[in-house]
Amino acid sequence: MIDYVLYYLINIVFFYMHAYYAYPFIIKQKSSLKYVLVLPYIVIELGIYLIFMILIAYVLNLFHHKPIEFSKLFFLRYVWRGIYFLFFSTGYYYLRLAIRNGILVANLEKEKVSRLLQQQMLENELIKSENAWRQSQLNPHFLFNTLNLIFNKVNSISPQVGDIIMMLSEIMRFSITPLSQGKIKLSDEVEHIRLFIKLNQLRFNDKLALVFEVRGDDENLLINPLLLITLVENVFKYGDLYNETNPASIIIDINDGVLNFSTKNLVNKRKVTSHGIGLSNITERLKSYYPNQYQFTYTEDNSTFYLNLKINLRHNENMLHN
Repeated sequence: MIDYVLYYLINIVFFYMHAYYAYPFIIKQKSSLKYVLVLPYIVIELGIYLIFMILIAYVLNLFHHKPIEFSKLFFLRYVWRGIYFLFFSTGYYYLRLAIRNGILVANLEKEKVSRLLQQQMLENELIKSENAWRQSQLNPHFLFNTLNLIFNKVNSISPQVGDIIMMLSEIMRFSITPLSQGKIKLSDEVEHIRLFIKLNQLRFNDKLALVFEVRGDDENLLINPLLLITLVENVFKYGDLYNETNPASIIIDINDGVLNFSTKNLVNKRKVTSHGIGLSNITERLKSYYPNQYQFTYTEDNSTFYLNLKINLRHNENMLHN
């Protein structure tokens, strides 16, 4: 019984050593070298195999007290057995390689399908955004004719009201500006924010404690609509804007195609204090519009809410609708 165990143990080790180490080592050599190495390596492997078989025969002879006959038949039998295991071990290597390549191809196909689905979701999100954009529009001729009529009626009576109407007209003009590649100019978005803040300051008699700064050059960059203005609206919706010693801030910094947008505001405890749903929606839109090209963080500390958004707009500018 021990004879079979020892012999088969050597055969198993020989089989797997060739499949996992010796043959892969030969195959990985340079093309001009590996074919030259095949025969010498096989001879070396067979030689090692024969040495182990002879050692086992010698050890078994010590237990059974039988003389070892190193005849031609002895060597031929184990050389043939070694070649037999080398052949099947090589086949096993290529079978494993085929299975591994099949799994790799399947994973690549799966990743390709996933990317296509993600792209389709991105297109769908863009269509939804465009539809929402269009749904917010009014007939432009009717709108501007009406606003001009109101402006002409009230401007001579109250220039301040006239200014409000003009700012409202600019905001409405912004809302019907045609999209380019599903996006708007960053400069238009910034101007929209500026007008939105100015209108709210007029609404509250310039009593809002708010700092708004724009730094850098927009470089004709484009951005998906309704991202930044939504975050600005959150400041007005949830922030305490009456504390002059700790004013809210909205900072826009553009540098080499990268947009850095940050806000800071005291949390108004009398209002709904959860930014969660709106910010989750923004996060999902960023994932769709700017995959791997944005950083979006927000936190609340000592009743102060901090938000930071960084987007590489230049990298993303040709992502859709090329």
